Formats: sequence, C-alpha cells, structure tokens
Amino acid sequence: MAKRPFSVNLLIASVVLLALYNLVRLLTALEQWRFLKRRTPPFVAPYIALTGLFWTVVFSAMAINLLFALKWARFSTAAGIVVYLLYYWADRLLFSAQPRSNTLFMLVFAGLYFFFTILILNLPAGQKFFRRRK
Repeated sequence: MAKRPFSVNLLIASVVLLALYNLVRLLTALEQWRFLKRRTPPFVAPYIALTGLFWTVVFSAMAINLLFALKWARFSTAAGIVVYLLYYWADRLLFSAQPRSNTLFMLVFAGLYFFFTILILNLPAGQKFFRRRK
C-alpha cells in the first residue's frame, strides 16, 4: 500500500475539522431548539440543524474517500469544497442578521482554502497516490 503524502493528510485533517464544525452546529441547534424557536423565524432552527447534519455527512464521506483514496475522491473533494464555499457565502449573505467585521478575513481564508485544496489534489505526489489506488 502506498504511503499517503503529508499534503493529503493535511487535507483529510481539514475535512474532518469541517465535519466536526458542522456536527457542533447540528448539536448546538438541537440543544438550543426552544430558544431558536422563540427568538427566530420558524424555519431557522430546522435549517441550522439540517444543514449541520447534511454537511457533517458530506464531510465525513469526503474524509473516508480521501483516507482510502477511492477513485472519485479527488473530484468529489474538489466539488464538495466548491459547493460548501458557495453555501457558506449564500448563508452568510442571506441570513446574517448584521454585517460582520471579519468578512475580508473570511473571504481571504475561503479563497486560500479553495486554492490549497485544489493544489493538494493536483500536486504530483497527490496525483500519484490517487492514481495508484484506482
């Protein structure tokens, strides 16, 4: 079995962190369900819980794909990150109650995360690792 490149391990770790972040989002929504129902429009609590559940499942599956170098791992990871970043910005712009002071930071961070994800998936070591596992 081929040794997994360090860059792919970093990508797997970042995907696991995103899964955990969304799991916390889900669990927090469930924990604060009554508060959210009282203080926000009726769709907010289910929206937060369902999106947290959805992205937890997606990122968990993505981490497994990367961990075992499944043949669709490169494409599904790139596509999943693009869709997640689009969702993140739509959620932030449409549902944020007030302008946030860290918008520029998050824009730069999202761009760098996308860039490094694509870079890691396309580095020669990563390509060789995923190609060997088909």
